[in-house]
Amino acid sequence: MKRLILLTLWMAAVLPLAAQKGHGSERLFDKRFTKHPQAVEVLIKGSELRPYNLTLFRSLTLSGDAEAIAELERIVMEERNEALDKEEGMLSGRLYYGFYCQGRTGKEGFRYLFYRNASLKKEHTRNEVTIVYMEGNATLEELKRMFQ
Repeated sequence: MKRLILLTLWMAAVLPLAAQKGHGSERLFDKRFTKHPQAVEVLIKGSELRPYNLTLFRSLTLSGDAEAIAELERIVMEERNEALDKEEGMLSGRLYYGFYCQGRTGKEGFRYLFYRNASLKKEHTRNEVTIVYMEGNATLEELKRMFQ
């Protein structure tokens, strides 16, 4: 009986964490992208974000690797199906930009994902994609104003 109770408690603690690991935002910041030689990652947490009503800001800019960029776009295209609210722009049948509200995270507020593939613009000569993931109580409209 003791083992059953311990197993139940362990599962109750571990399963929610495992479920969070599987969301697309986690896959976007996988080491194969963040440790790429042509990647720049930014991670900000804490009081610096308070004026923006955010608790987490994470961005990744990856350039020069068309295969990795295509994989990131594929993940975002899957993730967009889960969005509660979205705004997108397509160029030549490909996702140029996307801004997605992915729902509440509990006490942290909302989860937001922003994607932009600058290489789809003719004047941009390098393959380059930027992904920004944010958590907080900022509204979608507040965040859009920040990115204009």
